[in-house]
Amino acid sequence: MTALKAFPARLRREVVPQRPLAPLTTMRIGGPAEYYVEAHSLRDALDALNACRLAALPLHVLGGGSNLLIDDAGVPGLVLNLKPLTRIQPYGSKVVVQAGASLTALVAACARAGIAGPEGLAGIPGSVGGALAMNAGGRYAEIGEFVDRVLWLSPGGSLTYLYREEIQFAYRQSSLRQGIVLEAILEGRPGQPSELLARMKQIMEQKLAAQPYRAHSAGCAFTNPPGQSAGRLIDLAGCKGLQVGGARVSEQHANFIVNTGEATFEDVTGLMALVQKRVQDAHGVQLIPEVKAWPQPMIVAA
Repeated sequence: MTALKAFPARLRREVVPQRPLAPLTTMRIGGPAEYYVEAHSLRDALDALNACRLAALPLHVLGGGSNLLIDDAGVPGLVLNLKPLTRIQPYGSKVVVQAGASLTALVAACARAGIAGPEGLAGIPGSVGGALAMNAGGRYAEIGEFVDRVLWLSPGGSLTYLYREEIQFAYRQSSLRQGIVLEAILEGRPGQPSELLARMKQIMEQKLAAQPYRAHSAGCAFTNPPGQSAGRLIDLAGCKGLQVGGARVSEQHANFIVNTGEATFEDVTGLMALVQKRVQDAHGVQLIPEVKAWPQPMIVAA
């Protein structure tokens, strides 16, 4: 069986071989996907997973393309993009949101609907699905705090709702990574839209002033060690402005590595390794990458 024959005919027509991935990431780095398809429905996602299992194809799931670094050699198997799944539907103090919706759009929709809490996620890039998988957050909130339940596709192809108590959330990780997040119901608390929108704007302005949002980066390069700031440790180790090829440590915020225009996968990984060594030498702290490197399939077909 050729790989494409494993896909239902309606989805097979949408599969694109050798699709360039760099333009779909915030880092603007990476080679092509062996096969690429976009999910416009929950059925598309389920059919794509089943096809990968039948054809023994590795599967990578793409959302907003942030927090991601792709090898210049490309990605074997299928890249499934959930970005078309963008429905956001607030009701009461809850909101139903699909995995491909941007976190920015979710935060704004909640603020306008008077759902308090998610405004603390303002300024965090990426998709809701990716945010849930890594428990994205910052100084003011983590998305896991607001989970009521998640519609989750298991590696075996089972579609199920997982309730909050069934999901393990920790700093920049969750048990949801083992499968595919398709949709979630999040819950906040009642609030005044005008106050929430003002708070959202305030947090956004703080981040714009402190972080290189207009540069091509994958977001924070390293997780914060317990009780410490990765950015501060990197800065104190003298790494601001450090450059390897086209990759440079931001002079605005040391925990961001930016693509100056021609950076490669090797440039970024080489620079990250150099930063880790300097921080280890200066502070005795081993920095852990927050950026995820592909290829590293979330689900490997059995």
